[in-house]
Amino acid sequence: MIVVVTPEMMIPEFPESARGANFRGGLGILSGDIMVGLAKGKVEAVGIIPLYKFHWMTHEKIDYSNTLILFELKVNGKLIKVREIQRGGCKVFGLESNIFNILYVADRWQRFQQEVLLGHAVAAVLKRLNIKPDIVWLQEGHTVVTIPALKKDPYFAETKFLFTTHTPAPEGMEKFPGDNNWFNELKIDQKIYHSIFVRNGVIDMTRAAMILADAVNAVSLEHMEVVKKMFPEFASKIIGIRNGSDRDLWLSPHLKELNEEFSLSTFLNAQQSAKKDLLRFLVEKTGIRFDLQKPVLGWVRRIAWYKQQYPILAPIIKAICAERGERIDTPLGKLEGLGFQVFSAGRAHESDSTCLGWMAEFQNWMDNPLLSGKFIFLPEYSFKLLRLGAQGCDVWLSCPLPEWEACGTSDQRAAINGRVNLTTKAGGAKEYIVEGNNGFFIEPYEPRTVYNKLKIISDLYYTWIEKNGKQWPNICRASFEAGKSLDILPMIEKYKKIFESLK
Repeated sequence: MIVVVTPEMMIPEFPESARGANFRGGLGILSGDIMVGLAKGKVEAVGIIPLYKFHWMTHEKIDYSNTLILFELKVNGKLIKVREIQRGGCKVFGLESNIFNILYVADRWQRFQQEVLLGHAVAAVLKRLNIKPDIVWLQEGHTVVTIPALKKDPYFAETKFLFTTHTPAPEGMEKFPGDNNWFNELKIDQKIYHSIFVRNGVIDMTRAAMILADAVNAVSLEHMEVVKKMFPEFASKIIGIRNGSDRDLWLSPHLKELNEEFSLSTFLNAQQSAKKDLLRFLVEKTGIRFDLQKPVLGWVRRIAWYKQQYPILAPIIKAICAERGERIDTPLGKLEGLGFQVFSAGRAHESDSTCLGWMAEFQNWMDNPLLSGKFIFLPEYSFKLLRLGAQGCDVWLSCPLPEWEACGTSDQRAAINGRVNLTTKAGGAKEYIVEGNNGFFIEPYEPRTVYNKLKIISDLYYTWIEKNGKQWPNICRASFEAGKSLDILPMIEKYKKIFESLK
């Protein structure tokens, strides 16, 4: 039995408000896809997650009454309702408590309490359910309290622990003050664990997980090397397994309708149908009507400093959206228009003043006379936007700083739909994208490279539209074929080898 513990999980089976309350980004999406992969791979598994009381964007109170309450219990004096949820063929046990108010809440003490309660609740819930796991699979340092909570109980004496770290960014590598007030809140044995959790006066959850776990992995080969440099004392313990995505979930329904022997023309027609779905949605949402015959460049992502959406696009956005043949003054000099339309969406963390400023700039771009009707930014982040964008955008942009994107799955969702990626040569993308064959890299990493690559892409696209050129369709088809290898099941097959080695 494998038990997956994660602070967030995107659950498509939930209604939209509850779905959105329980994930904020790639970890939540991946965690949900992992449960599907475990079911497909015939791995006996369950998940344990918090259920958050309020939506992190709208602060709407979430109603979970459509899920079954199995039982209630008290953990560390706090009442928890344990609900049973289905995610893609696996059971997931959701923990409802007042402590779990908002996912990644800005209040650091509240967030610390959430992580502590989750760890101790895992032990209590598993014992109540008479589940004695072979392996507890922990996602990020937010879940590390699970290990000492289980280790103190002989019931779990045979349980092993796999720890997966998902990002090198400090926001994902939790650290808290290391004074006694904070350490005592962990409710673990000080003699055993103080030196493990506290280093240089700071509670370091990721380092503690590295020490305590029986196996550790990063989420791409590049990320593995980055993590080894960050934690050289654990280098021999760390391996890399590239993330995957649930292809059945993210594949356009129009592509699903094609039989295995489909032609290039039917493939392109299916892509155009998915693009029409996106454009109809954008008209309904914004009143802006994009031209079906012009290429759409898109991204739907969390807005974080290392993802660099604003610094990369700001110098070149007017040229990207200008008509072909126009010459536009930019900070990089006069540039030729590329004839793109841009659809973008995302949210920054409410405490991130820099990226909240980027969001304001994106919204200002919509009113710029040179961009009006050609650029859309939605200050939103949802399953619907993620799926429509990956299925309907002709070109998908991912531009994180090199070595800061551990894997990335938004590019995978685009490739699954045969869309062309323009991405930093980093993380998981460099393991399957071949320059000019099924996508393009931002190398060297600078705005001018983004413009130059988009110029190549624009020429290929318009040659297809205007002259029936074959290179663009062939790149799309090559991307689609590469996307087949990105399904969650091949990823799970690699994890099964770790599971076997730990048993």
